[in-house]
Amino acid sequence: MTYLTPYTTALSRAAVALPENPLRALYPVAARDGMISLANGHPSPDACDYIGLQDALQAVAADPMAWRYGPTAGDPRLRRALAHLSGDQPDSVIVTSGAQQGIVLAIRTLCDHGDTVLVPEALYPATLSVLAACGVSAKPVSEDTDGLCLDALEKAFQATHGRMLYLTPTFGNPTGSVLSEERRCALLALCARMGVSIIEDDPYRDLWFDAPPPPSLWKMAGESGARVISLRSCSKSIAPGLRIGWMLVSPEIAPHITAMKQASDLQSSGTAQMTVLAYLSSGRFDDWLIKVRALCHRRHDTLREGLIAAGFDAPAVAGGMFLWARLPERIDVSRLFETAVAQGVLYAPGAAFDANGQGGEIARYARFCFASNDVASLKQATDRLAGATRLVAR
Repeated sequence: MTYLTPYTTALSRAAVALPENPLRALYPVAARDGMISLANGHPSPDACDYIGLQDALQAVAADPMAWRYGPTAGDPRLRRALAHLSGDQPDSVIVTSGAQQGIVLAIRTLCDHGDTVLVPEALYPATLSVLAACGVSAKPVSEDTDGLCLDALEKAFQATHGRMLYLTPTFGNPTGSVLSEERRCALLALCARMGVSIIEDDPYRDLWFDAPPPPSLWKMAGESGARVISLRSCSKSIAPGLRIGWMLVSPEIAPHITAMKQASDLQSSGTAQMTVLAYLSSGRFDDWLIKVRALCHRRHDTLREGLIAAGFDAPAVAGGMFLWARLPERIDVSRLFETAVAQGVLYAPGAAFDANGQGGEIARYARFCFASNDVASLKQATDRLAGATRLVAR
C-alpha cells in the first residue's frame, strides 16, 4: 500500500503578505441568480462595439503575423495609433497587458524592496495587492472632495521618504473625483521639489460626460520638472477582454521599463494588439466613444436619482464609472449590506477601499458602478436598495 505523506509548501514572503482583494471575493455573490451587481467595475456588454470588433478580429485572424512573437514595447503600428489617441510621440508608448501591468513595471523599475509608495486613502484594492507583491509599502494620504490634500502629502513625503506617488486624478476609483487643474499644478511642483516620481493611473479619461477633464499630469509635467508615468487602457473604451493598455514614459526610463517587461512576459498578446490596431484603423472608434459617453451619462443620472431617493448622499460626478455615496444615517453598515444582498442587489462596501485598513468613517460609504447595467436594471437595483434600507432603519 502507498501512503501519502502530508507536507507544507514553503511560500515566499511576498505570497504570504499578499492581501485578499475584497472585490474579487464578491464575484460568487454577483453570480447568484437574479442578483443585480453594482459592485464591479466592468463596462456593460452594450458598451463594446461587437460588430466592429468582430470585423477587426476576422481581418487579423487572416494575417499570419498576428500569431507570431513581436517587439516587447509593442507593435510599432499600434504604438503610433495609441500615441495619436493621446497626442504623444510613439517612442513614449509601451504597450502593456492591461494598465495594471503598468503599475507593476513602474514599481519594479523605480523602487527597491522596502520602499514606500504614497497612495490615496480611498484606493482600488488591487493596487494594494500589486504593491505588496512588489515588496513595497503603501502610505495612505488623506483626501477631500477635490482629491489628495497637498499638505498631508508633503507631510507624508517628509515622514516616510516615499519613493513614488500613485493616484488616479481623473474620475478616481472609487470616489469619481477629479483633481482640479490648479491642484495638479501644485502637486507636480511638490513632487518635483521632493524628487518623487508619479504613477498616474488614467483608464477613465475618455469617459467624460459634458466636457473633457483637465489635462493629464503627464501632459502638464514638462514645465514643472516632475517625473510622471501615465497609464492608459483600452479596457474601458474598447473591450476589457483584450487586456491591452499602454504606458507613457520619458525617453530616459523607456529602455528600462521595456527590459523589465521583457523579463515579465516578453510581450503583450500580438493577436490582441493587432485587433486593437485594426479596430482603431476602421474609423469606428470615435463615433462609438461618443455613444459610450452618452450611455454612461444616462446611467449615472438614473443611478444617482435612485440612490438619493433611497436616502443616500450621492454627489454627481463628471465622468468615469462610479458614484461614491454615503450611506443613510441611522443604518447599521453590515446589516444593510447583508439585507441588500438578500434583496438581490450588490454594492461594494467602502471598507473594501480602505488603504489604512482601520475602518472608521470610510465604512459609511459605498461604491456603486453605473456603467455595468442598463437603465431598467439600475432602477430595479435602487428600488431593492431602498427596500433594504427601510428594513434596517433604526
